[in-house]
Amino acid sequence: LTDKYKYAMFAIGSAEPQKKTLQVMEKIAHILQKEKGTIVISGHTDARRYKSRSYDNWRLSVARAEMALYMLVRGGLDEKRVERIEGASDHALKVPGDPMAAENRRIEILLRENRS
Repeated sequence: LTDKYKYAMFAIGSAEPQKKTLQVMEKIAHILQKEKGTIVISGHTDARRYKSRSYDNWRLSVARAEMALYMLVRGGLDEKRVERIEGASDHALKVPGDPMAAENRRIEILLRENRS
């Protein structure tokens, strides 16, 4: 989702979406409403070591996926179409050559074909 927009979807250490992210997710929800299939939402972090007693990159990536789900549903997507949400932490960097790059703080949306 960051390819075209070249910005961080989330601030460092946060699941709070940037203003642009809200706008983009609303548009994506409208597009997904017209398509068939189930949806998988994955949250991602950059490689900064983010850890406290109760929070780390794993939980942060899941929180980002949950926020994406909320934004899509708020944009009109039927929540029943979401197959699962998942967190990938920093294990699937978008920019492996720059593990701290803002583009690594993102969500991914997979539209799966219905199997009949």
